[in-house]
Amino acid sequence: MWSRWGRTGGGGGAEGRREGSAEEKARSVAATAALRAASLLGGGVPSAKVWRVLGEEPGAPEELADIAGRIAAGQSSEAALAAVGDPEWRVLAAAWSLALQSGVPIARTLDRIAEALVSLERVGNRRSVLLAGPRATVRLVSALPLVAMLFGAILGFDPIAVMLSPAGAVLGVLGGVLLLVGVRWAKLLTDRLAAAEWVSGLECELCWIALSGGASQQAALRDVADRADAFAVTWVRLGTLRRDGAVQQVLRAATAHGTPAGSMLLVEAAAARARTLAELERQAERLAVSVLLPIGVCVLPSFIVLGVLPVLLAVMGSLGPIS
Repeated sequence: MWSRWGRTGGGGGAEGRREGSAEEKARSVAATAALRAASLLGGGVPSAKVWRVLGEEPGAPEELADIAGRIAAGQSSEAALAAVGDPEWRVLAAAWSLALQSGVPIARTLDRIAEALVSLERVGNRRSVLLAGPRATVRLVSALPLVAMLFGAILGFDPIAVMLSPAGAVLGVLGGVLLLVGVRWAKLLTDRLAAAEWVSGLECELCWIALSGGASQQAALRDVADRADAFAVTWVRLGTLRRDGAVQQVLRAATAHGTPAGSMLLVEAAAARARTLAELERQAERLAVSVLLPIGVCVLPSFIVLGVLPVLLAVMGSLGPIS
């Protein structure tokens, strides 16, 4: 049953995807589970049983089986969700807890959180695509010195013998250091972008849940902060809940214009993820340029030292007999 949902490996990673549509492949286990839970709730399954039902389905992911086991052992649904440990499950735990407290329809809440998780998954996938080019360039260029030496040997110039001489040893050490520094430098640049946090807008979704139950704005903000702290929801930036934060700015604007705060929060969440994607594209463009610096300063000189000079020395015979 679960195989047709195009689920991914644990933690929302991009590995282990099954065949299916592009939309299905974008869903993490948590997002898919949220959608299925919403469907079951809409079909009349009680909220106290929905996660156990999902965990007992044939082919259910191990995360859901673990959640079902914890609930059967007496844990609450939100505690069992948070116990999985991955950030997206903690988001689900906070949303579930807020929905229970505020009294809003849980199915509607899960649909919205699942949509948010899918959007975040798309941002992560886009980042992987944008990083593929710079990483492939670094791998290709770093292999050039060895390729040059190989071609020199194939052509009969015997650069290996040159590298075994005292002068060749100096060239080997110098070229190796340059190559190592260049590759490490380029890797640091790409890893910096890969490790950047690109989660945006979840605070708005959680505040929307709290407000939907009729809570005041300040009470909703406190509830979201409490849930984020209780379930260690690292994807929720508490700074956005402060007086000068994005969430409170939206709430003040809604009050000033007399518009529903909930709808404005959802619009802001979508806008925040759009801004995140645009910033990701800009940083990837800058990375494509900045990665040329270690290539030009270190990797290409190492290509000359390791790949070109030994061949030239072998051709010129300037080293004399090689012992």
